[in-house]
Amino acid sequence: MITVMGATGNTGKAVAENLLEQGIKVRALGRSADKLAGLAAKGAEVATGDVNDVAYLTKAFSGVDAVYALIPPDGSAKDFRAYQDKVGESITAALAASGAKRVVFLSSLGADQPSGTGPIAGLHAQEARLKAVAGLSTIALRPTYFMENQFGSLPMIKHQGITGGAIRGDLAFPQIATHDIAKAAAKALTEKTQGYEVRELLGPRDLSLAEAAKILGARIGKPDLAYVQFPYDAFAGALTQVGLSADVARLYAEMAQAFNEGTIKSLAGRSAATTTPTTFESFSEILAGAYKSM
Repeated sequence: MITVMGATGNTGKAVAENLLEQGIKVRALGRSADKLAGLAAKGAEVATGDVNDVAYLTKAFSGVDAVYALIPPDGSAKDFRAYQDKVGESITAALAASGAKRVVFLSSLGADQPSGTGPIAGLHAQEARLKAVAGLSTIALRPTYFMENQFGSLPMIKHQGITGGAIRGDLAFPQIATHDIAKAAAKALTEKTQGYEVRELLGPRDLSLAEAAKILGARIGKPDLAYVQFPYDAFAGALTQVGLSADVARLYAEMAQAFNEGTIKSLAGRSAATTTPTTFESFSEILAGAYKSM
C-alpha cells in the first residue's frame, strides 16, 4: 500500500488514480470525505484529517510501502513560510514516528536555493528536514512551472483581451503539465530506492509565456492575444484582489523575479530522464475548453 497526501489536489489525485490503475493499494489523504469519494469508489482507502495533526499523519503513514508527501497550498496564509514550516515539521515528525522507509516529496525547481525564490524556499527547508530523518529514503521531485497556472489568466483574457504576469514574456523556460508530474511520482513510489535523490521534471521543452499566449490565442479565436509583463508590485496587488493574502502575493512576485533573474533554473539539464511528454499545444486544448465554457 502507498499513502498519498493531497489526494484531492492537482498531483495527488492523479498519483492515486495512476497507482490504483496499476492495481496498487492506495491510502488517500485529504480534508474532505466528499471530495475523496471518487477515489474511494475506485478502491482507495480514505483517511480524512488535518495535515498539522501529527497523530493523524503518523497513523496514515504507518504500515505502507511508501508515502507521497507534499505541503498543500494555502493562499490565505498570513505568513506562508510559517505555514510551510508547520506543515513540513508535522510531516517529518510523522514519517519518523511511523517508521516509514520511503517517501516521494513534491518539491520544485529552484529548491536548491535557501532564499529569494518565494514559496520555493519553504520546499528547500523541507528537503533539508527529510534528509535528517534516519533510515528514510527520499526522492525529491523538482518539477518546473505548472502549465495549469495558465487557468488563472483565463478571466483576464475574457475580460481584458490580454494575458500577463510578472515573468518576462520573452523568457523561455521549462513548463510542465501536472499529470506528467503525477506519472513520474507514481513510478518513483514503486521503486526500491536508497538514500536521498533529486529528480528534476522539465516538461517537453523551454517555452516563453509570449509563445504560450500565441498558442492559446490560436485555440480560442484570438490569434493576436498578447502577453503583458506587469511590475512586481502591480502583480502582487492583482493577486490580492483575487483573494490571496498579501504575504502569498508577495512571495509569488518574488518567485517571478527569481525566474527573471535566472535564480530558478535546472541543475541537471534537459535529458530523457528530465523531459516529460505533454506539450503546451496539447494542453492548450484543455485551457481552450475551460475558456469557452466561461
